[in-house]
Parts: sequence; structure tokens; C-alpha cells
Amino acid sequence: SGHTSHSRLAFLSIHWGPLERMAVTQIHSRCVQIHISDVCREAVSVFSTKSSRGDVPLVLIPTPRPALSIMMQVPSGVTCLLQKFGMDVGEAEPGLHLKPSYFRIAYVVTQQSCTYDAPIMVCPTSDDVRVNVDVVLVFRISDARKFVYRLGAPNFDEFLSGTVDEAIRMLVRKQTHATVYELRSAKADDMLQMLNDKFMESGVSFEDCKIVSVWLPVTLTGYLETTTMMYQAMSKIQRQQDFEILQINQESEMHIEEILRRREQVLISEGGRKKRAELEFEQRSVKAEEEGRVGMIEAEGKVQVMHLITSSQLNRKKTELETKRLLEISQAEADSTSVRCKAELEAEKMVIEAGWREEQMVCDAEATKHEAVAEREASVCLVEKRRHELAMRERQILAQFAAKGQFNMVGESGDQLIQAMMSGSISQSLDRE
Repeated sequence: SGHTSHSRLAFLSIHWGPLERMAVTQIHSRCVQIHISDVCREAVSVFSTKSSRGDVPLVLIPTPRPALSIMMQVPSGVTCLLQKFGMDVGEAEPGLHLKPSYFRIAYVVTQQSCTYDAPIMVCPTSDDVRVNVDVVLVFRISDARKFVYRLGAPNFDEFLSGTVDEAIRMLVRKQTHATVYELRSAKADDMLQMLNDKFMESGVSFEDCKIVSVWLPVTLTGYLETTTMMYQAMSKIQRQQDFEILQINQESEMHIEEILRRREQVLISEGGRKKRAELEFEQRSVKAEEEGRVGMIEAEGKVQVMHLITSSQLNRKKTELETKRLLEISQAEADSTSVRCKAELEAEKMVIEAGWREEQMVCDAEATKHEAVAEREASVCLVEKRRHELAMRERQILAQFAAKGQFNMVGESGDQLIQAMMSGSISQSLDRE
């Protein structure tokens, strides 16, 4: 791992400029846990110190208590996790406690807000420009028990480093080299929400997330500076061109004013001609009005004559239409009267027919009733005859069954069937049984 880091630094020092090498030399923070001997004196000071290697102590592991110890001092300003025979019994309150030696402070967790610096190297943008990004996170441990027993400082460091690296690379991949500097604004809020969602169950809450620096390759930076200088030169040329255009416009305006003065002179001269033409037009208009009035009088006379002729034709047409209407109404009334008489005759005929059909049906019903009474009285005399016919039919069925049936007769049912064939009656055989 050390050899790989030195090789990468050598490669970047050759292919990157001073700004990029400065980004590479920044220290990546590491979240660690440290063994200490004196918890009360060293805990707060150790948590407040950040080493030159970027170590951020989150958890302290005190040395075990002596076997004969009965007093236990718990420091304030930190979270101490207490164990009994190696089993977690919760957080210990600050102060002096009277407890046997099998009670021990297993872990000391910081309550401070921790700063985590994560420089991400060689992140490709959407147009494949490699940039360096420096991210600073501020977090605190909100639940010490979840943090220690579910995750731990070393696992948290690896998980956080990988998560931040992946999130920054995905964020940079959506930008171009022209918009990558905008990541230093509020766009990091999405990553803060994502970190809180991922580490919610581990007892860690993130308070701030900022992208403090973004470095482009030195060659691209030089090109961008050259482009800026060219834009400035183009702006200077544009101003010079605007000045020349202003001069041309002023000269054009002077020529336009000269043309306008000439136009006014022409308008004055033409105005006299116009007034003379208007007088001549008025004279011709008066003469035309007189001729028009004479023509209108003649036209009005013709219109009155045509109106009288049209009125007489209209009255004659009205009289003809009224006569036709009265004839059609009388014809329609005669037709309706004949149709109504026919309908009344047909209705009376149907009523008479329905009456004699009803009387016929009543007579049929009385005949059916008398036949039913006669049948009921005769049925008493026909009982013996029908009983004899039923017995004969039963013997015919048994005879056909004995002549054509092919089966094995076993048991009581077979005996009953043979007895019925011999006696000629199934009911008699069942009665004998």
C-alpha cells in the first residue's frame, strides 16, 4: 500500500502542475480508535488533537482496571460505555463510582463535532477532464452504543471513505470542466442527505458537507486563461467597432437631415399645387352633385311605379294561396271523418266478436268440468282393470329380463330376483321375504 501511494505521487508530480501537486499533498483524514492508560486526564485532550497524519480519534480503549480496584472514575465531556464481565450495561454517568473490578469502561466515545477532510484525486468529468476535489465533512456521534457495537471506528473510516469517494466521483461525472467549479455551492446538500440516510442506523449524524476546492489540470487552466485573454481582446475590438459604427451613424444622420430639409422645400411647392387641384375638384364636385340629384329624382319615380306593381302582384298571390288553403283544409276534414267512421265500425265489430267468443269459452269450460266429474266417478270402477294391466306388464318385463339378461345372481338380491321370475311379481317376492 505504501509503495503504491509513493508511485501514484510520483506519477502525479510528473503529469500535473503545481496546483494539482498541492491538492495531492493534502492529508486524507482517517477515523481511528486509540488505546490510552489514563481516561480522566487524557480523554478530552486526545479527542481535541488531530495528528499530522490526519488521524481523527473517535473511540478510546482504556487499559483494564486492577483486580483489587473498587473505585472507578468516569470523565465528563465524553460518552463512556460500561461493561460487566465483558457484557454491555449501558453508558456510565460522569463522576466517582464505587464498583468492583469486573466493571470496566470498555470504550470512550467523543461527543465533539468531528471534521473529516477527504481530497479525491483524478475525478473524470462528463467531458473526460481529470480534476481534484477537496471535500470537508462535519459529523458527530449521536448514539455511541450503535456506533461502537454495530460499526466501529476502523469500519466507519473505510465505509465513509468509500462512500464519499463514490459520491464525489458520481457528482463530478455529471459536470463538465466549465461547470465543475459550481460544485462548491449548495449542490453538496444532496450528498449530505445521502450520508445521513446511509449512516442513520450506525449512530452517526452529518451536520455539514462542503466541497471547498476544485483543481483543474494546469494545461487546461492555461488554455482557459488564454481563452479569457482572447475574450478580452475580442471585447476591445468590439468596443472599437462600436465606436466606428457610432461615427458612421452620426454621418448618416447628418445626410438624413439634409435630405429632410430638401423634402420640406418640395412639400411646400407641392402644397400650392395641391390647393389649386382641390379648388378644381370642388367645382367638379358641385356640378356632379347637381347631376346626381336630377338622376335621383328620376330613379325615385321609377321605384314608386315598381312598388305599386309589386304590391298588386303580392295581394293577388295572397288571395290565391288563401283559397288553396281553405280547399285543402276541407278535403282533410272530409278524409278524417271517413277514417273515423270506418274505425268505429271496426271497433264495434271486434267487440261483438269478442262477446260471442267469451260465451263459447264459458260453455267449453262447463263441458270440461262435467267430463272431469264423470271421469272421477268412473275411475272407482276401473281400479281392478288397471291393477290387472299393471300386473301383466310386470310379468312381461320379468319374462324379457329372464330371456335376454346375462349376469351372475349372487346373494340375497339374486335370490329375490329368481323368486320374482318364478312367481311373476317382484312385490309378492318382497312380501314373502
